[in-house]
Amino acid sequence: MFNAPMSLQRAQYLISALNISPNDRVLDIGCGDGLFLKHIALSNQIIGIGVDNDEALIDAAITDWSQPESAITVGFVCEDALSYSQKQKPVDIAISIGSEFVFGGYRELLQVAHKILKPNGKLLVGTIYWKQTPPPDYLALMNGENAYFDLSTTVELAHDAGFLPLEVHRSNDDEWDIFESRHTRKRYMSALETEQSELQDRAWSWQSGYLKWGMVTMGFCFLILQKIDNVSSHNEDSA
Repeated sequence: MFNAPMSLQRAQYLISALNISPNDRVLDIGCGDGLFLKHIALSNQIIGIGVDNDEALIDAAITDWSQPESAITVGFVCEDALSYSQKQKPVDIAISIGSEFVFGGYRELLQVAHKILKPNGKLLVGTIYWKQTPPPDYLALMNGENAYFDLSTTVELAHDAGFLPLEVHRSNDDEWDIFESRHTRKRYMSALETEQSELQDRAWSWQSGYLKWGMVTMGFCFLILQKIDNVSSHNEDSA
């Protein structure tokens, strides 16, 4: 539903755990079709902006939001998320679910978020973590890149970047099964409709790799982080 292994129940909990105040400025970085931001707006009076560089997804977000409740101040922008976030006013809440790559990686996301958040602002991150060291064959399936860390290191990096890790949650097996199955089904249906055996082979390659390695290797976590203003003294205290 949210292009992440996240159930509606988990989404609702995370939204409530952000403790959003009326008229908070909320920036969803890599918002996709804007569904998560819309869920926030329907239960909170916010000033929300969703940004993504995929024009089709942003068009869908705008079209779907053209309804009576759109009187709530929410907008969607098709633009590079990094450049957009750097020129905006500080926000109360920043969201990045599976979109740290637009900043160059997880560490870079933390650095940018710390700059764009107001004092005591919150960052909701959804990101992959390793349950165990990924085997070389699995990394090869992921283009040979290893941009992630184990869960402890993922949280520690946020702490060292000037955030208090208020809450740490992990996607469960059901959420992963639904997420992976939906994507795999979509790939197979596309391959059948277009009669492209290559697409079918790619779908099977990913599915078999996930079943063989991914299930026991790749996790997904959600972190609710609160900005600490004095990063240097915070790091010195924790040294």
